[in-house]
This record gives sequence, C-alpha cells and structure tokens, in this order.
Amino acid sequence: MSLPLILVAVFGTAFGAVWAAVTPDEDRTERNFVVFGASLVSALIVWWLLGQGLYSASFPAFELGVASLNFKFALDPLGLTYAVIASTLWVFASVYSVGYMDQEGKQRQFFSFFLLSAGITLGIAFSGNLFTFYLFYELLTFATYPLVVHSGGEDAAKAGRKYITYSLVGASLILAAIVMLWRLTGGILDFGAISAALGNASAGQLVTLFFLFFIGFGVKAAIMPLHGWLPAAMVAPTPVSALLHAVAVVNAGVFGILRTVYSVFGVDVVQNMKIRPVLLGICALTILMGSLIALKQDVLKRRLAYSTISQLAYILLGAFVLHPLALKGAILHMIFHSTLKIVLFFSAGIVATETGYLNVSELRGVGRILPLTLGSFGLISLGMIGMLPLSGFWSKYFLLQGSLAADAWILLAVLLLSGLLNAFYFLPITITAFSGESDLQPRKKSSSLWFMLVPTLALAALGLVFGLWPGLASPLVDAVVAQFFSL
Repeated sequence: MSLPLILVAVFGTAFGAVWAAVTPDEDRTERNFVVFGASLVSALIVWWLLGQGLYSASFPAFELGVASLNFKFALDPLGLTYAVIASTLWVFASVYSVGYMDQEGKQRQFFSFFLLSAGITLGIAFSGNLFTFYLFYELLTFATYPLVVHSGGEDAAKAGRKYITYSLVGASLILAAIVMLWRLTGGILDFGAISAALGNASAGQLVTLFFLFFIGFGVKAAIMPLHGWLPAAMVAPTPVSALLHAVAVVNAGVFGILRTVYSVFGVDVVQNMKIRPVLLGICALTILMGSLIALKQDVLKRRLAYSTISQLAYILLGAFVLHPLALKGAILHMIFHSTLKIVLFFSAGIVATETGYLNVSELRGVGRILPLTLGSFGLISLGMIGMLPLSGFWSKYFLLQGSLAADAWILLAVLLLSGLLNAFYFLPITITAFSGESDLQPRKKSSSLWFMLVPTLALAALGLVFGLWPGLASPLVDAVVAQFFSL
C-alpha cells in the first residue's frame, strides 16, 4: 500500500502541473484549485505515512537493464523528514502564491513548474539509491530554473545563467562521485549498503570520493564560497524565493550532504577519515561570514538570503559533529529553519506588493500599516535568533549540547557569536518598521492580501507552537538519530 501512495505523492503533482498548463488563463479559479489540491494530496499522503508510523520500508526496484542500474524508492526516517517539510510547506506556499500571482502574468507557466518541482522534491526524499536520487536532483534544477527567471528581464536572465551554471557544475561532481563509487563497490548504490562495500577502498580514494559529493551537494546547500547563485536568485517572485530558501533547492543540497555522511559513508568511516576539523571549519566560516554579510544588506530579500546561507551551515555543522545530540539539533534545525524562514520571505513579499518597498531603510512606520505582517516578521525573527518561546531555540540548544558532548568547544563560541549577529541584522528591521510614521496611506485589505497573509500567520503560529511544545517533532527526529547511531 505504501509504494502506490508514494508514487501518487511524487507523480500526482506532475498530473496537476499538466492540468494547470492547459487550463485557460480566464479559468484562474480552476487552476488555483488544481494547484492547492495537488499540493494538499501529496502532503496528506506524507502525513498518513507519518501517522501510521511507517518510518522504514524498502520497495522492489525497477530494473532499467542498463549497467545493472535500477530505479528504486524507499522509506526511511531521514527521507520522511524531508518529505514532511517539503510537502507541508508547499501547501502553504500554494495558497500564498494564489494571492501573490493574482496580478502577475504567465500564471500557467509559473504554476506548472511550481507543481512539478513539488513532486520532484518528494522524489528526492523517497529515493532508495543514489541513481534515483541523482535523477530527481538533476530534474529539480531544470524544473526550478523557469521559476528563477519567471519575472523576465536582464537581471532574471543573469540570475538564471548563474543558477544553472552553478547547479550543473555541482551535479557534474556528484555524477563523477557516483561513477567512482560504482567502481569501488562493484555497482552497489543502495543507501545503507554502500558503506559496507567500501571496505577495500584506500584512504585517499575515500577522501576524494567524499569531497566530490560534499562540493557537489554543497552548491545547492550554499556552502561558502559556492553560494553565489543564491543571492542572485532573489530576482525571482517571492513564493519562489521562499521555496528556494526554505524548502526545495537549498534543503535538497543539505539533504544530499546528510545522505553522503550517514547513508553513503556512515559515522565510523567519516570519523576514520580524519576530515571532521576541515568540515567543521568550513561550516563555521559559512555561519559567521553569512551573518556578517547579511548585516550590510539593505535589500530585505538579500539580507534574508545571506541569513539562509548562514543558517543552512548550522544544519551541516550538526551533521559533521558526528554525535547523536548534534544530529538531533541538525534535524530539528532543518525542520524549524524551514518553517521560520518561509514566514520571513512571505512577509517580505507582502510588504513589496502592498507598498513597493524592497529595502530595510524604507520600512520606517510600515509596521503601523501592516501590523500583522511585520508583527509576524518580528516574532519569527526571535526564533531565527534562537530565543524562547520560538522553535529556533530548541534546535540551537541541541546543537550546543552536541558540540559540548563531542568536546568541540570552539563551536560553542561560533554558535553564540552567530546568534548575536542574527540579532544585529534581524531586530533593526522590526524596530524600523514600528518606529515613526509612514507616508503611505492604509489600503483596504484585498482578497489577494488575505491569500498571502493567512498562510503567513498560520506558519508564524506553528513556529510558536513548536517552541512551546518541541516534543511534537521528537518521534520523527529521534527515529532519524536512531537510524544512524546505536543508542
């Protein structure tokens, strides 16, 4: 029963994408219903799997008859976590997009690739081997490219060229790693079976293989200095920015690195390679440099972009500590950062559409005109800083605990300093918004605004709920930790 449901979740959105593409422009209500319905069906399937406790399952592979490659889906706690994040937030993004795109052109193109990207993202989550993973990972690049360049113009074209170039170079390195791995293991590419097959590989081969994967996936994960595509992609419509930064693309890179460390190599192999200090150093540099650069950004979406670069490195830092508590913090941060950051982008989009303002320096007094929007932004900013009662506190708490348990004391300083920098670049936004008076006149709330505001407020409330009851995420997160550590 599980495999047919997974197939519906992954490929059902492709059917919705075709439906949205052939729906005439004048039938917006029908297209909006299709977009929301397809996203909701996928999310309900994922949540049904979660509710049934179906954390692990392996399904028969589809043999391609070429070099013994096969197409395979599987279910495990790590993949299910990514699927829950992506499918749930896609539902909220679909509602938001209906409002945001109400006065925009090329809606059929936008919503077709919007839905296609949703299914591909779930394909990444449910991949049972590296070959299947790579196919969906590459497809995600080509499905999201039209969304990046959707607004048109030279800036969008330039951002699209940068995005596709970075992505294809990263994918080439991943492909080289898969070919090398194929030769070392005798064709074994199933997650969970690879590590045991690497016993005869030399130390040099293992390190080379690891860094091919790390750099390849690090492009989408925006590890510095591989991050250049991400700030440039801010020319995309706000729903796309939110999905790029909170759900699909960046988390696909992070998820790929998590798969590399835990499903391909395994904790023991990575520890024996003696590369942990290098990996932690790269993460620490990305955390601090991302925050420092964010401080200098006046364009709100670019400030959020560099915040994303910094926050993603928190997840990778927790993964590279190679301790159960740190991994718990990493998975919690993957969940909570996605939920919190999408609210910030949604809020920025509302401000842009309602006022035309794009810069932080322009926001003086705007909070009095859009109190719910900027109030949500201010509340969620506290979570990004790591303050109670928001969910961001708990992920950073376990990252600190894991760093201390692994005697990585220097990471304690990195995390605390980063939290301080987060406060320096987030709090002034809210303070400016609620200080003074704006020259703008209050406008009547349109239906488009409510379509954007409702999911923003709902997700802001979810960040507060997870902060007050962090144990809600514990069963799945603990299952991920138990998957890779013998506790």
